[in-house]
Amino acid sequence: MLIIFLMLLITFKTCFIIKDQLYKRKINELLKDINSKEDLLFLNFKDYMSIIIEVLKRSGYKVKQTAACGIDGSGLKLNDIQYTEIWKHGLQQIVDVELAMNLAKCMRINSIYRGMLITLGDFKLSTRVYCHQNVIECINGDQLLSMCKAVQGAKAVLEPAK
Repeated sequence: MLIIFLMLLITFKTCFIIKDQLYKRKINELLKDINSKEDLLFLNFKDYMSIIIEVLKRSGYKVKQTAACGIDGSGLKLNDIQYTEIWKHGLQQIVDVELAMNLAKCMRINSIYRGMLITLGDFKLSTRVYCHQNVIECINGDQLLSMCKAVQGAKAVLEPAK
């Protein structure tokens, strides 16, 4: 009975490892094929988030997901010193200052003094001013696309985004 249980456990673990490897391969292939903001827009949120995590990792950041900021798993902690929130707004949507204010509040509560907002859309001028005052970097869709293209030829980081 114990042998059967151990075999099932090993099989179960092996299936999860294979599933993670296949998902990482999918994200790497999707990242290779990104040529426009529309390519990012049509991804589901999990794939969109995983691609951004991969881009940040390839850009040299140490990335961890965090529940301390962001909604529905959209929060990241970069290099243990910076909070990042990822939003998948429409290409024409302009991000209002409230998102930046929420991020700044999370940063204060958790003694984090740098932030980053990433969206496919763009930011209102008032949002950019608020972000500048609170050391929050604003990454719009054009900058995100440039970041994706900059790392497309880089070596893949083989860690799963959960």
